[in-house]
Amino acid sequence: MALFFIFFFPILLYLGAWQVQRGIEKNAMWDLHDLNKSLPPMEETEMSLLAKEKRDYRNITLTGKYLPKTYFLDNRIYRQTAGYEVFSAFKSESQQLFLINRGWVSKEEAGENSFDIGTEKTVFIQGLYTPFKRFGLSLSNYFQTYEWPKVVQELDYEQASLDMGNETLHEAVIQLSAGSMGALEPVWSPTSFKPSRHYGYAVQWWGLALVLVTSFIYFGFKRGSNENI
Repeated sequence: MALFFIFFFPILLYLGAWQVQRGIEKNAMWDLHDLNKSLPPMEETEMSLLAKEKRDYRNITLTGKYLPKTYFLDNRIYRQTAGYEVFSAFKSESQQLFLINRGWVSKEEAGENSFDIGTEKTVFIQGLYTPFKRFGLSLSNYFQTYEWPKVVQELDYEQASLDMGNETLHEAVIQLSAGSMGALEPVWSPTSFKPSRHYGYAVQWWGLALVLVTSFIYFGFKRGSNENI
């Protein structure tokens, strides 16, 4: 019992502290999101003038054209329906290349090409400027390389940059606003879990640690009582 306690007690304390730290990080992320999203939309020309923390989660307006390069991010469940998150390349009038998260579409609708839009027309769009983090999760290194659109399990900046060829892909993803051309069902959020979920997990880990301490003390007294009889 002593060995069991010595091994597991520090692990439980660490896991609880780690979840608290994750909760604090997520809380800071949501605070920045709420603050910057409430600011007026920035123009494309303003991006280089602002620090990263001033750009992230800020609304931005862009004028340009969608390119015929689209990713279908697989395994995206929304309202108990299987579908994809659709990411399309977009070139602005200043020749900057962005990846636009247009939102969610069911697999049935994707098969009917009802999500498709023209790539010749110049359009005005607005969306949220967000860090280009990894989207999805792939359990293998397999990546489909056939013609566009591409169905992928995971999407990150390095792979997307390679797919764009010689053009430099901007280091942010634009989360398209609902009223913009090409917008689908918006499903994106700054984090998968709210901070409260991590705090709840921390309470569970520390609760198990408390149970372990109580059990260790109980069995210690019980053993001592049996030895005195």
